[in-house]
Amino acid sequence: MIMKKIKFVIMAVLITLPIYAQKNTNVSATKEFFEYSPDFQWRQLSGNLPEKENLVFDVYWKFVKVGKGTLEIKGLEDVNGRTAYHIYSEAKSAPFFDTFFKVRDTNQSWIDTESLCSLRYLTNISEGGWKKFEQLDFNHQNARFARNDDGTMKYGDTVQWVQDVISSLYFMRTMDLEVGKEYVFEAHSGDDTWPLKTKVIGRETVKVEAGTFDCLILQPMLREDAGIFKAKGKLKVWVTNDDRKMPVQMKSKIPVGSICAELSKYKTEGKIKQEEVIAKEVSAGPKEFNIE
Repeated sequence: MIMKKIKFVIMAVLITLPIYAQKNTNVSATKEFFEYSPDFQWRQLSGNLPEKENLVFDVYWKFVKVGKGTLEIKGLEDVNGRTAYHIYSEAKSAPFFDTFFKVRDTNQSWIDTESLCSLRYLTNISEGGWKKFEQLDFNHQNARFARNDDGTMKYGDTVQWVQDVISSLYFMRTMDLEVGKEYVFEAHSGDDTWPLKTKVIGRETVKVEAGTFDCLILQPMLREDAGIFKAKGKLKVWVTNDDRKMPVQMKSKIPVGSICAELSKYKTEGKIKQEEVIAKEVSAGPKEFNIE
């Protein structure tokens, strides 16, 4: 039970889904689902996401390291004719916990570089003796989703420019965030779309293994019935107070204590404004950092 609660907090940063038995997953959406009319206008948004990025987190429960997770932008890829950021996340339990509850989860998202909405979401979950596969595809012209749920195809309505549960975090990173303000956009998990609300509740200097960072504190408004956001405790996420909005720390209170995920190292390549990043990081502690 404790490891299941710990696993949730690992994936509150790395975005997991509930667990079900694995089935045959060799099915996909129809070709017609992905068709767009030539005159469809994609929304135009500008963001400051790097082309490549790798973030590594250590996860602690009551000061005991229980696992490790990564968040990675692997680069730009083509998804049905659209250029997308490929986001990849992975969560692993520590070797000691593998003996009684082994976690090996991967989650992926493809975010349109022009409209900054989700094009596709894919998850492979392996936790203990249970497995789960899901793939979500979105058609933004028709506001529809196609869902491969462990080999069963489902279609349904959503909203235009919807986010998945990973792209939501990266979409927040492109926003101009201010303390005291609340930000709302539509997110999708499973068969449901709902307004995801996040408040910026403060500002704080945070010291972790990767360095010392001036951060904004985000507090997502969690729903008990909303997929991976299914939680009764409070979740807070610290992101750097600069153009990157890079996740640095996450804390959550649960019935058996508190969980903390801390950034241990990171590497960035791409379009981040170099002068500003270097100026903010001169006094930071040990880390891995690269800009090309």
